[in-house]
Amino acid sequence: MNEAVEALSAIVKMNTVNGNEKQVADYLAQLLNQHGIATKLIDYGPKRTSLVAEIGDGHGPVVGFDGHEDTVALGDTSKWTGSPLSAVVKDNKLFGRGVTDMKAGLMAGVLAMINLKEANVPLHGTLRLMATVGEENGHLGAEQLVEQGYADDLQTLIVGEPSGADKRLLSQKPIQAMLGVDAATAAKMAAANPTTEQHFIELAHKGSLTYTVHAKGVAAHSSMPTIGKNAIEMLMTFYQEQQAYFDRFKTVVNPVLGATIPVVTLIKGGEQINTVPASAELSMKVRTIPELRNDKIIAKLEQIIADCNQHGAALTLEIQSSFYPVHTPENATLVQVAKQIGEAVLTQALPYFGAPGGTDASSYIVKNPAMEIIVFGPGNITAHQVNEYVDLDMYQRFIKLYEQLITKLLQ
Repeated sequence: MNEAVEALSAIVKMNTVNGNEKQVADYLAQLLNQHGIATKLIDYGPKRTSLVAEIGDGHGPVVGFDGHEDTVALGDTSKWTGSPLSAVVKDNKLFGRGVTDMKAGLMAGVLAMINLKEANVPLHGTLRLMATVGEENGHLGAEQLVEQGYADDLQTLIVGEPSGADKRLLSQKPIQAMLGVDAATAAKMAAANPTTEQHFIELAHKGSLTYTVHAKGVAAHSSMPTIGKNAIEMLMTFYQEQQAYFDRFKTVVNPVLGATIPVVTLIKGGEQINTVPASAELSMKVRTIPELRNDKIIAKLEQIIADCNQHGAALTLEIQSSFYPVHTPENATLVQVAKQIGEAVLTQALPYFGAPGGTDASSYIVKNPAMEIIVFGPGNITAHQVNEYVDLDMYQRFIKLYEQLITKLLQ
């Protein structure tokens, strides 16, 4: 087992489900310090620590590399071939919870940084590595780093989340639809790929906005509704106004991500069948696109609520979470350089695609809407699944890929 695989195995064996990320941060800090790279450990809470490290001469652009230390739950461990924390290697695959999402990507970024430092590669600017806590539960670490100013000067961001799939999946219609190719084209792509995995460059992903509107009414007997205030009716009026607003944007479509998708996910109200309801609430989950960003939607919701309240309602808006959408054009420098280098190192064509789910990038882009961002890393669609694994050949290729990509961006 070589050093790169040993380092990955070490952090996969650490249980960082919903917390306890400090052990990963401490391990990475020790590893980086051994190679003369200074680190900053940033505590989020007990046993929860993010890490920031930088190399370069500081005289040029700032390129960020983001990876998260936490994982989702282990799941039903009896269904795993081995323990989710064993980091067992079989058929050139390393198995374990979080190895594909995304400890392999994080470690590939760390080792690329170390290799660049050891080789004294001149970097005219700054490479900033950010290893975060709590990505799986609200981007907690990324939000903290943004608050502390680590995104203020970022022009470019590489997110090392998994970007691959077993290439045999190219024969499946859902994968073909995602790529916008027919079966014949997908078959040619698979035949031309000498590796076991097909990778993609994710240049866009939707944001999300989660909120609840609360209505406060006045209870009364249903036979005398005029002496009460119906909280459910207030919400119905709000909903109709909100729906009319979203309907106006049905034809506003991002070329990669499609349209905004608003969904009512929860509704509560009333106490009993013969009482005018004194309270009600409606919750929404909106998948957002750059053309209708979260801040624009929130401003409109506040306006609708203010108008409703002027006409006798008593509504309040509670924002539970707001993560911005991301879209970097195909002709952006980062995308083109990643495609050129990636296709050479991974020995395959790299199609572009956009994803419905989000990453830490949603937090960083708030500081610079023009930030160039890609999601591109070792790993595959076994993320969050039983027997999650990473292809070790791809993992080691991505270390080289990151080295070359960063060198080119900071030449």
